[in-house]
Amino acid sequence: MTASPAPNAAASRRKWIEIAAAIILAIASLITAWSTYQASQWSRQQSAMAAQVTALLLESTRLTTLSSQDALVDVVTFTSWLDAFTTDNAELADFYRNRFRDEFKPAFEAWVITQPRVNPDAPASPFVMPEYDNSDADAALAAQELAAERQTQVRAAAENAGHYIRNTIFLASALFFVGTSRMFPEGKLRLSLVIMALALLLFGALNILSGPVS
Repeated sequence: MTASPAPNAAASRRKWIEIAAAIILAIASLITAWSTYQASQWSRQQSAMAAQVTALLLESTRLTTLSSQDALVDVVTFTSWLDAFTTDNAELADFYRNRFRDEFKPAFEAWVITQPRVNPDAPASPFVMPEYDNSDADAALAAQELAAERQTQVRAAAENAGHYIRNTIFLASALFFVGTSRMFPEGKLRLSLVIMALALLLFGALNILSGPVS
């Protein structure tokens, strides 16, 4: 008696569904592992750069304090010199002048050359001269700018980590549906679950391709 082709077709269909489910399971597991690894790498970078931001801001605060102290020294010594100079106390004026900070001296010398005593167009003080420099203030500003740059990188790393973390949800769903499909040995329901798992897997794979690699 000739065997009915229907059972053979059903068995063949079950076989291919089983193969497809196994392939989806394997690929989804691998991609989930990669996505989890990338999320951890970006999270690690985020933490490292956040620590750099904190260190830079602390250094900026320290340098700002030093620059304020330097500026105060410049103001006090200059006003003391000015008071001695205007009262014709040359010895005291030289005393203060010799104690100017090295960074202040070029600005002071350039200001003196403008003859502020007789030149109404001369700058009001050495502090507005282009030669006036406060290296601690410059370093503090540089630290602030670098901290801002690192902060941008921190946000980018957090977004990248979130991208991969969200991606694991789709991949976990694919694993769930392909695992659940094995509870139904026959019928359209199992095929529908496998197709749904495949769709989620493809979506997760596309997300992986669109995401930055750490």
